[in-house]
Amino acid sequence: MEKSTRLYRVMFLFLIFSAILRADDLWASDWLVLTPGMAMSDGRTGFGGQAKLFFVPNLGIETDLLWTPQICSDCTLSQTTLTENLFYWINPFGFLSLYLAGGGGIGMFGLSSPQSESALLPVFDFGLGAVIWPGKHVGIEIDNRWFFPTGGGIDGNPSSRLDTDRWFAGIAIPF
Repeated sequence: MEKSTRLYRVMFLFLIFSAILRADDLWASDWLVLTPGMAMSDGRTGFGGQAKLFFVPNLGIETDLLWTPQICSDCTLSQTTLTENLFYWINPFGFLSLYLAGGGGIGMFGLSSPQSESALLPVFDFGLGAVIWPGKHVGIEIDNRWFFPTGGGIDGNPSSRLDTDRWFAGIAIPF
């Protein structure tokens, strides 16, 4: 099959899909989006959720709470983060929303191996994400965040070693 024929078929399917599903019915135009989900950080799976509150159509605040069981490769160190973020949300297509988020909060780091110790540290984070809306009342959210604890560390692990890169996936439910 020629490339131009494939392109025409893809464009035809896109136009049919767009005609069936009206664009204004698919994105989060509501004032609150809750997203329970799972996260992956340093090869370990955690869980948590996000709540996004819009105070104008494309801008809002987000609360992000997540627990990850291990964030380092040579120790047993769990991480729980609670952050408040500002986010900027755009809808380039009817079925897709993109956002940037950044802010700060607290992180509870619990070291259980090689010895037991815990620390509560300030945490800054920023990231970007996307929500795919297969329907008006449910979406699939994926985001990537970078977390940077400050103010010391925990028993031989300076705060720079506690930096994490986290992928999050969940089901977005607008209200």
